[in-house]
Amino acid sequence: MDFSDDFFDSESNSFFDDEELKSKVKECKEYVSSGQTIAYLNNIEETIQLCLEYDFVEDGIFLVEAALEISPYSSELWHSKGIFHNNQFDFEKAYVCLEKALSLNPTDVEAMINKSIAEDNLGLWENAVKSLKTALALEPNNEEAIFNLGILYERKDNFEKAIEYFKQTVFLDEKYTDAWYELGYCYESNDQLNEALESYNKFLELDPYSASGRYNKGIVYLKLGDNSNAINCFELATTLNENFSNAWYNAGITYIKLNRLVDAKNAFLKAFNLDPFDDSIALNLAQTCESIGDYEAAIKYYNATININKLSVDAYIGRGNCFARKNNYNLALENFAMIIKVAMAEEVEILSSKENNKHLINFFNKIEYYNNRKNLTPEELNDLGNTYFNLGDWQNAYKTFRKSINLNSENSLAHYGKAFCLIMLNRYQDALDNLQIAFELNPNLERLFLDKFPSLDSTQLYIKITSTL
Repeated sequence: MDFSDDFFDSESNSFFDDEELKSKVKECKEYVSSGQTIAYLNNIEETIQLCLEYDFVEDGIFLVEAALEISPYSSELWHSKGIFHNNQFDFEKAYVCLEKALSLNPTDVEAMINKSIAEDNLGLWENAVKSLKTALALEPNNEEAIFNLGILYERKDNFEKAIEYFKQTVFLDEKYTDAWYELGYCYESNDQLNEALESYNKFLELDPYSASGRYNKGIVYLKLGDNSNAINCFELATTLNENFSNAWYNAGITYIKLNRLVDAKNAFLKAFNLDPFDDSIALNLAQTCESIGDYEAAIKYYNATININKLSVDAYIGRGNCFARKNNYNLALENFAMIIKVAMAEEVEILSSKENNKHLINFFNKIEYYNNRKNLTPEELNDLGNTYFNLGDWQNAYKTFRKSINLNSENSLAHYGKAFCLIMLNRYQDALDNLQIAFELNPNLERLFLDKFPSLDSTQLYIKITSTL
């Protein structure tokens, strides 16, 4: 069985659909299975090229391995096998194949370029650069090699060097679409925003229906403070790709800047439905609902934020604000306490971590020193209470501050420390009572408290909670 001449005509390849190619692949596999590989080697090799073009990776590997049994010294076949493995993300095998191809044909520039791809993905960055520069020594104007060098430097965040290579690429080929796109990204990352805008405009002239191009252009306008043009770009990006969550999210951000809160809410809701596990989307949606006055919806999305990120202080503040506005004192107090618990727990975790062995030794030595003494002063008891607290031992810290208060009921720092212990022990109303006493005894402690938790200052939550003090 043989193929028709039309099948291998270079001008007709683009007309074949997957089913036709599958049929030809099947025929070639039958040749291999029936031991006719050598008789139909030319057909098999041409089919391998079609498999490369149409990304029939597994079929391509099967055929190229069969062909290599007949032609083990064909650099072109080893090169093709390397490309298939690169497309399979099996970069170690790709590297071996491409090395073999180059050992058989040391001046194969395309093999060098593909070898650099494998090297880059294997973490051999310097080798990848060397391969591309070797390719350029043979073909100084090879646009693909120059472009790929730009990509390598871009991934190292060496944007200036990357820009040089991308500029060379578009100088050689003004219609090299990907180079304009990457040039825009590098200029943007290098804070050369006007140049980034020009590059994205060039890219969009060549690819006007690119959602990511419109989106990136919108980001540049957003950084330039041109919110009107930014929103036009984001709206067009979401029209081109309605599942583009980042475009919906940044549209929401821009709508807020334009004081179009209802549009912002709708945009964030689209983004959240597409990506319900991104806490920043859920948080912005909740905050927008709160700004509109839809407190029930705001609470719902603050809950979603906290479910994703239990350490989101902004979510606890927002949720607490909503409960405060709804006059739900107990739930507002609970969120007030959670803000403090999250912040203090993170602080304690840092102080008591293994990386801070010096602090830990000092803490334990201090506890041993105080526990070996009798008749500690209120000030010493405060120090011991703080030490227990820094180790996360809330119960002993609480008992120690209480002893200090028993010795001196007007010891404001002991009441202040005891309040934090009570928060960590989930006794929120008692904690608030002790804060009240501490602030009354020493008004400067309230300023100290707000300095420690600046996100609380002037919030509806803080105003509502402290109005009871």
